[in-house]
Amino acid sequence: MKRIRLYLLVTVIGIAGAATARATDAGTPATTPFGTTMTAIPPASGIDWAKMSDAEKKKYMKTKVLPEAKKMFQAYDAKAFKKVTCETCHGPGVADGNFKMPNAKLPKLPKPTSRADFMELQKKKPDAVKFMGTVVKPTMAHLLNQPEWSPTEPKGFGCYHCHTHDE
Repeated sequence: MKRIRLYLLVTVIGIAGAATARATDAGTPATTPFGTTMTAIPPASGIDWAKMSDAEKKKYMKTKVLPEAKKMFQAYDAKAFKKVTCETCHGPGVADGNFKMPNAKLPKLPKPTSRADFMELQKKKPDAVKFMGTVVKPTMAHLLNQPEWSPTEPKGFGCYHCHTHDE
């Protein structure tokens, strides 16, 4: 069962953007899978998210993560993501600190074990799947100083850190 789950996620996320060019040096422009350019993944943060206080996490999210999220999402779709705020990912509870991740307000993904449903999602929204897998996931993993999810890093940062899934 685990092998099927890993294969499914690799197929949907990893393979979709394998050929996408991405710069590795901070500040070097990179071409996104959508024909736009954005700054490359920022340098490693060196933070230890698990050991940070709530105040430190909040400050880090506002000063480091939010600016990068704005760049990513606006490069993907400037019209749809004209305004990127903390609420874009965390939902309305962020104002009073009452939010949970994964966020049930974000689009639900298929169950990790549902290969057919993931393939259907990829057919319906190929650009979104590619963007999330090749731009958002690696950038967020890097910003949070975590390994990126892969079959060899099943505890790494991936889709289900932000998105819930169908039951």
